[in-house]
Amino acid sequence: MEKDIQIAGFRWIVFLFIFCFINPLAAAEHVVVQLKWVNQFQFAGYYAALEKGFYKAAGFDVELRPNGYDGAFVSPVDAVVSGKAQYGISNSGLVLDYLNGKPVVALAATLQHSAVSWIVLEKSGIRNIHDMANKRLMTVFPLSESLELLEPFRAEGIAPEKLNLIQTVFDLQPLIDGKVDAYDGYVTNEPFLLEQKGIAYRLIDPRTYGIDFYGDVLFTSQNELRDHPERVAAFRKASMDGWRYAMAHPEEITDLILNKYAPQKTREHLRYEAKAMWDLMQPEIIEIGHMNPGRWLHIAEVMVEHKRLIDDKALNSFIYNEEDYQPDLLRYLRIATIASIIALLLAGIATWIYRINRRLTREIAAREAAEQQLRRLSETDALTGLANRRAFDQQLHKEFQRFLRYRHTFSIVMIDIDLFKRINDTYGHPAGDHVLTEFAWRLRDHIRKTDILARIGGEEFAIMLPETYPWEAKKRTLLLQQIISKTPFKLSDTTDTPVMITASFGISSVAENDLIADAALIRADTALYEAKNNGRNQVILFNADRKPVLVADKTTA
Repeated sequence: MEKDIQIAGFRWIVFLFIFCFINPLAAAEHVVVQLKWVNQFQFAGYYAALEKGFYKAAGFDVELRPNGYDGAFVSPVDAVVSGKAQYGISNSGLVLDYLNGKPVVALAATLQHSAVSWIVLEKSGIRNIHDMANKRLMTVFPLSESLELLEPFRAEGIAPEKLNLIQTVFDLQPLIDGKVDAYDGYVTNEPFLLEQKGIAYRLIDPRTYGIDFYGDVLFTSQNELRDHPERVAAFRKASMDGWRYAMAHPEEITDLILNKYAPQKTREHLRYEAKAMWDLMQPEIIEIGHMNPGRWLHIAEVMVEHKRLIDDKALNSFIYNEEDYQPDLLRYLRIATIASIIALLLAGIATWIYRINRRLTREIAAREAAEQQLRRLSETDALTGLANRRAFDQQLHKEFQRFLRYRHTFSIVMIDIDLFKRINDTYGHPAGDHVLTEFAWRLRDHIRKTDILARIGGEEFAIMLPETYPWEAKKRTLLLQQIISKTPFKLSDTTDTPVMITASFGISSVAENDLIADAALIRADTALYEAKNNGRNQVILFNADRKPVLVADKTTA
């Protein structure tokens, strides 16, 4: 092992020596990057790498090709595989292209969480993935570009024949006009356009259903990597340097995009994109471009319908590892003299080994800490600090397994804040966020330590009550209804302006003949729906006769 390290150090020292003499004389190499969409902040890092000189310093003459103008879409995968471009931007569907035989290599994941989401109008009444069955769904073809949006249907048991998929026209107007029911969009882009028009909308996010993929993946072809490993390494580094600069100087890059790349955009729109991308990238805790092989393996297994891949090493040729593609530096030995090599070796090898070992130790520790933080963040609602839908579903499945094995009962309470949209419309979203946070705190302060409280979307919350029968769940829920409805909420920490809030509640318990973990959840959601339809501020229990029964309404609460 020590000998291998010394040899590797030797090769790198020689390479650096030669690079210092040869690189300044090399002509800039022309490379093409096929973007996946029109010019916008989504590709800010590549603009920064080009305009701030990172590509030039690495010896590249880079051409960035936008996509989607005039309704025309070029598949980045096809462009790179065919040789029309050397690099491209795709999504996590890239791994399925690889498994289907296309020679692609993922270099870096710009977004740790995909920005793709279904967008529906609030007036459509569509609240979840099940409501979208047999609806008109506008998405990107080929479907490998839309896999993270299609996977929730399969995960929820919705048959493919119930999906009415329509080729996108890359315009929100069909959704606004009611010609389609759902639109394949980016949370960094289309929500801003709808808000500007004053149109209420709802996001059906794949992450709500446990589908959490990478987004905006930089990739190349296996031919490019085999023939030009040095070029791939240099291009990736320059691109990531560009992204670090862009996220550290968003206003400067916003000016650049407005002046040169997307003058039709507004400053407010680009700022909206930058803020949304920061949340999806998480650059404060995760190195930009980081990819986890285990997560890629999980994504691949989801895409092939949860069948285990034959070998955990099946993606080795798909995930880029710079150490696997070091150039053969022996051909450079003719340029350097034996005396220079020995002098460099003696002067640097001991220090290099010591420093590299220290750096590797720090990097491993930092990476492990980042992975732990990422796991925690992936299961936590950012606004309230409660468990999110993903964490709640995991606990629900565990509790259902306990029920199947030991017959330990449990109950579920679904909660929805009544007329919450009025708060946002009247007082603004910051006030709405403050109400959501205080609402969460009140619930948390009045449940047991063993209960699981989660925010599962918007103004919807859920509580799982282990070892709790229906009559006891009803009693506890009535107490929560009183706590919410009788004490006014503040709109911020700096004002005493009160606002009265009510909520609707749906209760259900696990039943002896339940076959799936979600059965009790679905019944509780049905009871909640009845509570909302019957006038709100009600508690409805889905009883043993499989019927929603009113427990308490606004007159008895």
